[in-house]
Parts: sequence; structure tokens; C-alpha cells
Amino acid sequence: MGDDELIAGVLFGDDARDLLAAERIPLREAHETLSADPELRERLTSGRATFLRDPAFEGVITSRLPEHRLVDLRLAAAFAVVFGYHLLLVRAWPQLPWGFAAFAVAAYLAVLAIACRIGYRWIAPLRGLFRRVGALPVEDLWRVYAVEQIVWPALVRYVEEKRTPPDSTEFTYRAVDGLYRESPSATPVITGAGERLRTAVARSETGAIALAGHRGVGKTTAIRFVAGGVLGDPDRPPLAVVASAPARYDARDFVLYLHALLCKEVITRTHGAGQPHRWATFARLAAPVRRRERAVHVVRSLLAHLVAIAVPVLLGAWAWGRPPLEFVTDPPPLFRDLTGWRIAVLVLAGLVALAVVADLGAFAWRAVRGLRPVRPADPRLRELRAVAGQQLRRIRFLQTYTTGWSGKLTLPLKSEAGWTRSTQSAEQQLSYPEVVDEFRAFAEHAAEVLRATGVTERVVIAIDELDKIAEPEKAQELINDIKGVFDVPGCLFLVSVSDDAIVSFERRGIPARDAFDSAFSEMVRLDNFTPDDTRNWISRRVLGLPEQFVCLCHCLSGGLPRDLRRTVVELLDVPAGQPLSAVVEVLVRRELDRKAHAFTGAARGIEPSPERSGLIADLVSIPTVRGPGELRALATKIDSGDGLAALRTQAAAYLLFSATILEVFTDDLTRDRLYGVPGGEPQLLALARQQMAFDPRVSMDLLASFRAARGLAVE
Repeated sequence: MGDDELIAGVLFGDDARDLLAAERIPLREAHETLSADPELRERLTSGRATFLRDPAFEGVITSRLPEHRLVDLRLAAAFAVVFGYHLLLVRAWPQLPWGFAAFAVAAYLAVLAIACRIGYRWIAPLRGLFRRVGALPVEDLWRVYAVEQIVWPALVRYVEEKRTPPDSTEFTYRAVDGLYRESPSATPVITGAGERLRTAVARSETGAIALAGHRGVGKTTAIRFVAGGVLGDPDRPPLAVVASAPARYDARDFVLYLHALLCKEVITRTHGAGQPHRWATFARLAAPVRRRERAVHVVRSLLAHLVAIAVPVLLGAWAWGRPPLEFVTDPPPLFRDLTGWRIAVLVLAGLVALAVVADLGAFAWRAVRGLRPVRPADPRLRELRAVAGQQLRRIRFLQTYTTGWSGKLTLPLKSEAGWTRSTQSAEQQLSYPEVVDEFRAFAEHAAEVLRATGVTERVVIAIDELDKIAEPEKAQELINDIKGVFDVPGCLFLVSVSDDAIVSFERRGIPARDAFDSAFSEMVRLDNFTPDDTRNWISRRVLGLPEQFVCLCHCLSGGLPRDLRRTVVELLDVPAGQPLSAVVEVLVRRELDRKAHAFTGAARGIEPSPERSGLIADLVSIPTVRGPGELRALATKIDSGDGLAALRTQAAAYLLFSATILEVFTDDLTRDRLYGVPGGEPQLLALARQQMAFDPRVSMDLLASFRAARGLAVE
């Protein structure tokens, strides 16, 4: 086998096709690149002459040869079924009526087709074995060695090189995958904070872990990763409940809400091998529509079968010269005095019978699969499911039970005497401590049963969006009210909190203590993406995007995951093939227009004054400013104005940031010039973008340091 055949054999295999398809690399391009690779050619040439001189190679290669069985029971069973059916049909053919004969022929063809399919599936490996045995042993060993040790590693290196962002100032990319929506099967980007969260979750079975960080940093995504087992064991994900914290809360109602969610998830996960009970409102609403659609489908299929059977019957009645009813009730000899028309009718009848039998067989197979006996669930799971259902009904409704009896006695003179007696019991509202006790008891029992039965090792209850409560005091009050449920044995709580909470947590040990310090056993801070995190995230979604554009997206978004996605989407709106400077101009101009509108709106909300009017006049002129020099001049003018210092600093910082982006990302920017300037690393631009949300003056100081290191003008 030549080198070209070895390379083609690897590339046209299923594994290579899947690898290239995942990276959106054309097969022809990969084939041309590997075939023209001189290093790969040299390794194949030298390896062929030397690989068997080392005796250790022979044992390694021989142990990797696939094993094949010359006799397979399934192949023998398929052959036996076909042969036995053939003998049975031959013996019974003379006594079969024409209807049974047509059905038997159709069934014979169906059995033969199924057997051929099974036979091909199990003969194909034998064909490969025969080819292997027929070849020379040395050539066979060399082929396996060359494929696994030379060609496949070269293909992997080629894919890795294509995955690495190229060094180019031309806006190009190969494909976009999973940018606009997260794919469940996509490999997530696990940052350093994600690894810390994985460690914290692994060592904590009970208690509460807080996820801190400002909005958009990925707290909800981290919770989803923990709930799905990504940050843990994907084969045995935890039983997870995710609840959103209310903006206006009542502690009792929120704990009842958590209790109901836990009951629903327990019922879903303990439903045995059958179909789990789903609680989605849309699924319940769609069930009647789905049943009607299935009924319509059955009626249509029945009518189609009747029409398909009626056509050959009518043609047969015409071909044999009999009325249709008589042709069906008293059929003539079908295989005597055959003419061309009669043979055609018989062939058509056989095909129709084959189609009907195949359709009915498929329907029967689906019915049998649906009616297969379900393995009974563990008795402990059935008991837990029943308890969960009872708890859920108790949460939802007030249970009312009425019993009674009555009687009537008719007396003379039309008088009556009667009596009635009834009792009514209504479950009273539970107090908040009782609600907490009920939740703790059920959660502990559920965690113990699920662990004992091997369903899952832990129960995770996540409270998301707590940082969206406007007043920090309200958030602390909610945590203080519900922290009584945080120490349930076997249950781990994940709570997303604001960035201020971690400051309070880090002050633990000093006299000032708050609800966050006493409620959480551990706190993990989620930070913005680093340049490597951004590169990893983009390379899995926008394949082949040059490094300069990856760095541009990182700087414009400040590494904030939510803004990074928005920036990349805006980047893809720009037509491909344009130079870097043109792309930067478009992105910066769009963002300046939006920021000018936002700054102007904020200024108009301030009490009227001459200073406000002067600031608004400068802000509305931002869309007309062109070039980094004019942006810097306008930033200096706005920053040096009187009054409204906070708003002026914000606007000036963003204008200076935009001017710096325009001056750095030019068409002559190479990878070395981008990352090879000490003190002028692009990460400083990303940090300056981050600080604009907290302290714009710090952002301006970072920009001044960056510009000085890059040799840019510093005002």
C-alpha cells in the first residue's frame, strides 16, 4: 500500500470525517495539505524501512489487530430462518389459496431482505479479515503502525493548527457553530474559577456555597454546569433544583416554592425505567392536540391501506373478467391462463402486499417496544415518589374532608322529625418554622434514599439571580430568613450573590459580621475571562478567526462573557474580507453612537444648568467626531469641564478608550506587535474597559499607562 493510499484511508475513515466535520475543515483541503506535507512523507519513507528492525514493534502491532470470529451465531440464525421459511413455503405452496400465497410471498421477501441486511452487517468484518489474511504479514503490520503512529498524529496536528487563531489582519473565518445558542453537547469553557467551583462542589456534600461576581460574569452558566454534572460526574449528575430569587419576596412562600420544585424533581428522577412524569405546562396543554394528531394519522394510514388494496382488487376483477365482489368472494384460479395484463396485476398485488406487511410489521414492532415490561423500580424509590406526590399536593391545596350522616322519620299528621351530623376538617396554614421543618425533613429523606438506591450522590438546590434584588439589604434579609434550610444533610445549596457579598465574606473574623458571613461555608468568585479563556471560547464557536480579531473582541468586551458574545455577534455582522482597521472603525463607531445616546439621556435627567447644557452639546457631537485625534481632544474637553464630574469622567474615559482601540488595532498589527510590548499588553485595555463600570478615573489611569508603554500620545 502506497503513502497516498495510507493518507486517503485515514482521511476517508469515520473518525477522521467526524473530526474534520466538527472543525468545519473541508476533506479535500485536509487531503491536499497532508499529501503535500514533506515531513509526513519523510516519516512514512523512513518508517517503512526501519519499523520492524526493532522486535518490540511486532508485539505492539500484533496486539492491536482487531479480533474477528469466523462463526457468528446471529449470522447462522439469520441463515437458518431464511432456509427454514423457504422449505416451509415450498412444501405448503400447492395447498395455499391465492390470498395466503400472496401474503406468504410478501412475507418471504420481507424476511429475505432483513436476513440480507443482517448478513451484510456481519459479513463485512469477515471480508476485512480475509483481506488481512491474504496480505503479507509485514505489510499488514506496517499499515497499522503507519496509520496509528504517523498519519493519524499528523492529522491531529493539522487540526490543532487550524484551530489555533491565525496571524492575520484580514477578517476571515471558516464557520460559526453554537454562538447564538448553547449546544447541550458542546464542550464548555472551564475557567480557573470553574475549576475552583468544581473543587468546592466535590468536597462539600452539605452546606451552602455562594457564587459571587458582577452581572454577566457567568453565575447562571456555572449553576447550569453543576446541575448538569459538567463540573462533576457527567454520568451521574446530581438531582438539581434551580429557583430564581424573587424581587419581592416572602420567606415562607419562597421555601414552599423550593419544596414544590424539589418534589417535582424527585418524582421525575424516581419514575423508574418508564417515562418520567413531566410538569411543564406546555406539555400538558399539548397532550390533547398530540392525541388528535395521532388519531388523524391512524385514520389516514387506514384509508391509504384500503385504497392500496382496492386498486389491485379492481384491476384483478377487470383482468379476469369478473365483478369485484365475486372476484373477492369466489376468486378464480390466478395462475392459470396467464397473460401479460394478469402477470402485471399479480406483480402489483405482490408489491402492495409487501408494502402493507412491512407497514403493519413496523407498527407492531413499535407497539411491542412500547408495551415491553418495565423493570419495577426500587421499593424505596416508589415510597419516595409517593411521599413527594403527597407533599406536593399538600403544598398546592388546602385539603378539606367532610363526612356526615342524616336521617328522617315521618310521623302521623304529616309531621317529620330528623337529625343530621357532619364533621369537616381543613388543614390549617403552617407557620414559617413548620414550613422549614417540613422542607428539611423531606430534603434529608430524599437525599438519603437517592444515595442509597444509587440514583445520585447528592442533591443540589440552586438559588439564582439573588443579585438582581435592587436593595442589598433586602438580599441579605432574604438570606438571613432562609439560611435555616442551608444545612440539610446531603443537600448542597448554590446561591448567586452580588459582588459586594464577597467583600463582606472576606471580612469574616472581624467584629463586623453579616448574613452572608454566617450563611455560607464557602464563596467562589467568578471573574471575567482572561485572554486565554476568550481565545478558547471564540475558537470553539467562530472557527478560524484571526488572533487580532480575537484580541479585539476581548478588549471591547472587557472579558465579560455576556458582552463577549454580543461583541462577537456584532463582529459577524461585518462582511468578511475587510481589513482590521475597517472592522474596528465599524465596531467602535456603532458603540460610540450607543454610548452617546446613553450619556445624553443620563445628562437630560439632571437638573437644568449651564454646565449640563454644555455637556449635552459635547455629547451629541460624538457621532460626528472622526479619527482617534479628535476623540482624544473631545475627551480632554469633556473631562476638563465644570460640574457633573462623574458623568464627564465616564464619557471621557470611554472616548479615550475608543481612540486607543483605533490607534492600536491597525492593518500593520502583527501578533508580535500585539503581545510583545512590555507594559502595553492588551489585557490592560480589557481591564480599563472593566473599570469603567466601577471607577472611570481608574480606567483613565490604566489607559494612560498603556498608551505610554505603546508610545502613543498621552494628554
